[in-house]
Amino acid sequence: MGRDKAWLELGGATMIARVVAALRPVTDRVTIIANRPEYARLNLPVVADTHSGIGPLEAIRTALASSQQPRVVLAGCDLPFVTAQLFAHLLRVGDGAQAVVPMDAGGRLEPLCAIYSTAALHAVSELIANGDRKVSRLFDRIPTRFVAFREIQHLADAMLFFENINSPADYQQAIEYLKKPV
Repeated sequence: MGRDKAWLELGGATMIARVVAALRPVTDRVTIIANRPEYARLNLPVVADTHSGIGPLEAIRTALASSQQPRVVLAGCDLPFVTAQLFAHLLRVGDGAQAVVPMDAGGRLEPLCAIYSTAALHAVSELIANGDRKVSRLFDRIPTRFVAFREIQHLADAMLFFENINSPADYQQAIEYLKKPV
């Protein structure tokens, strides 16, 4: 993108503000995982990754290690179309699992839009210590509930949940979508 995606505006709100708004109804506390000081302007707790250069697995580790609750609802700021209804559904169906991971319409896992139990921290830390950076390997080590898209497709705007804004073209497409009449 050439700049921090979190601060891009969509529909009058930054992408990160849209994700935070979707999280607020389903959690008592929203914490931002970021390595830059400008996130403090959100007036939310900000926790930095302990180790840099590891990638998404480190974000999961940081979230689990800093959580004061038994479960973490994790959502990337570049998924501006997630909803409280999606997170509520994931929280409902994941009883007993250490990870609840939805799949998009194409069957791809969405591990950065998922629920994790703090009980998974040891497995995450072990993967990192062993030099393994693939999030998908975590699901071989812990009880995981995969949520097929057909289980969430009835939710409003489900086809947009996992629209990841990674490029200027993705961003323009999201802007155009929001301009469409309802």
